[in-house]
Amino acid sequence: MRIKNLLSLLLALPLFFVACEPDKPVDPTPDKEYAAELTLTSDAEMNFGAEGGEGVITYTAKMVEVTREAPEAQVEATCEADWVTDLTVADEITFTVAANEAEARETKITVTYSDKSFEVAVKQAAQGEEPEPEYALDVELAAAMRIPSAELELADNYFALAFVDDAENTELGIVLKGAEGETILKAGDYTSEAETLLVDACELYVYEPEAEYAFAEGAVSVALEGETYTFDMEFADADGKLYHFTYEGAVLDMEPEDKPEAEAFSPVKVEAYREANWDTGNFELKLFINDKLYHSLDMQDKVNPNNDYLSAGTYSYPDTISHDWSSFVANVETGEGAYLGAAEIALTHNEDGTSTIKGYIESEYGQRLNIDWTGVISGFVFGSDTPGEDVEFAATFFGGEYYGDTGVHNYYFVLSDAEATGDGVVEGATYYYFDLYSDELTDPLRVANGVYTYDTTDSGNPGTFSAYYSYGFYAAGAEGTKWYFYAEGSKVTVTDNKIVADLILEDGSKHKVTYEGDLSLAAAPDGGSTLDGDLEVNMTGATIYSEYFDQYYSADTDNYYIQIFEDMATGTGRYFVLDVLADFNTSVDYRGTFTCSDSYGINTFVPGYLDDGALAGSWYAELEDGYVSGNMAPLVDGTITFTFNDDGTRTLTLNCVDDLGNKITGTVVCNPYSSAYAAKAANATKQKKSYSLKVGKNSIR
Repeated sequence: MRIKNLLSLLLALPLFFVACEPDKPVDPTPDKEYAAELTLTSDAEMNFGAEGGEGVITYTAKMVEVTREAPEAQVEATCEADWVTDLTVADEITFTVAANEAEARETKITVTYSDKSFEVAVKQAAQGEEPEPEYALDVELAAAMRIPSAELELADNYFALAFVDDAENTELGIVLKGAEGETILKAGDYTSEAETLLVDACELYVYEPEAEYAFAEGAVSVALEGETYTFDMEFADADGKLYHFTYEGAVLDMEPEDKPEAEAFSPVKVEAYREANWDTGNFELKLFINDKLYHSLDMQDKVNPNNDYLSAGTYSYPDTISHDWSSFVANVETGEGAYLGAAEIALTHNEDGTSTIKGYIESEYGQRLNIDWTGVISGFVFGSDTPGEDVEFAATFFGGEYYGDTGVHNYYFVLSDAEATGDGVVEGATYYYFDLYSDELTDPLRVANGVYTYDTTDSGNPGTFSAYYSYGFYAAGAEGTKWYFYAEGSKVTVTDNKIVADLILEDGSKHKVTYEGDLSLAAAPDGGSTLDGDLEVNMTGATIYSEYFDQYYSADTDNYYIQIFEDMATGTGRYFVLDVLADFNTSVDYRGTFTCSDSYGINTFVPGYLDDGALAGSWYAELEDGYVSGNMAPLVDGTITFTFNDDGTRTLTLNCVDDLGNKITGTVVCNPYSSAYAAKAANATKQKKSYSLKVGKNSIR
């Protein structure tokens, strides 16, 4: 247009110079031209009950510049039905629907603006009829699955069902309660009012746009023909918004799998074990399958809690036999472990000093063992109200480390009649460990002189030795280990070149332990890397042990505490401990890539650090008999990736850096030891017990 106007102007120039009076100039700006645009912004169909009511129609109306002059247009609304009155047009359109005393009826309201229009259907129910509900979501679901009741710690007559739509964009979870004894969901109506629908346990998640919903009430109608279920589900949230879902088809895993036949099991031996810092009456009962493997029952005495033995009585899961710290050997050949799914043990003590165990234990997979065993339970001490035998013990070996100034100075040492070797403790030898705190720093480093009293609170105050890391044992070989747990009244006296420990044990025995000689100590590792260059770690056949700790660090993350052993049976070889945080909302385990960060955020792993001598966070270390004996390196940067393989193994891919800048890379293929990560479904809440290896101070359990 600009070029055409310019040519017209040039052609007119000669006439301009010869004309006496020029013609009236033409306006170069053409008239603006417009078209109407009308948009309905509320529902195109409105439903009313027989009682009638007020209605509102919202819209936008504007003239947009196109091809003609803008007219003076007005929005108009018309309706032919006389039962729609008070039709008013403003920024929105309002109207009134009269009460209906006859049959259901419908009409339409026509809205016009210039040459544009739209229609809104108005429907009214007959007297006694309800209008069609308006749903915030109305979804036809495409697949359904039952989640095993045992995984959620529910009785068999509770039915946890998960639904998804065809695009897997919508996930709905509900819990229904059947009649006592029912193991398969029956047809019927389940409601929150009757408490057969557990509405607080129902969840709705939509991925796009991302949103979570909770419900305040609901009703589920279930029909069943053969194996085909038909669900009609309606929920209301706290604001009164309605949600509707339908499903027709089979429900996967509805019928519980047949449990394996119960087997008779008689342990080859039974040991009772407890740490001094555990709650009074808390014992781990080990039911040995062979010399190495055992089922572990974490039992709490509520009859007569004491630290010598478990009282006679019946112990049941999960009240007095815990879920979190008991384990079942699911596969004897591989050592694969599982959580307990059920257990009941009747324990009696006999006059001849033996004990009898009758009852059963069951794995999370349904494997059931019936137990009827009588024998001596190693670790139980009866009649501890009578003082035990006095022992005079002369130690010939002294070894230990200084753990630095954390408000006071910490000295840790062991006395024994046999020096510790690279293969661990010596069979037939006795060891006494002491964890002393003093306000004196010795130079050169040695155990500080003073009198130290036994501290059950582990306060770390000067002049005390702590209960947690102070203990003794006799390595009895095939007969097991005999533990010595100190009691109040015990004390340790240190002079220039002599240690005298006057110990009172929990069974009332008195042990007097003496040592004379050099009391020099080495400085404990400072928690930094001992690598002198880059390290590539490639392993196959390692063992991975994973524990699930729910939302341990934050509400958004799943926490997995993962240990990888080159040789788990002996605790020797290369080792990784990884503290991993996955996305709580989407993860089902710890597969994926995680970045090292101290933010405790989604898809991260915690950098390595020392916590009171224990490896905390994420580390590489070299072990011998469960102790750090070689290189160690905290992982402080980089990524790790876990892949779950079709053959059941896990692959760890490393691309990390330690605190000295050394690269730690490689690939580790692992066999899983435990299915503990599956406990997510149980939504267990618990605190971490220390399974961390100690640098110098060794955690017993």
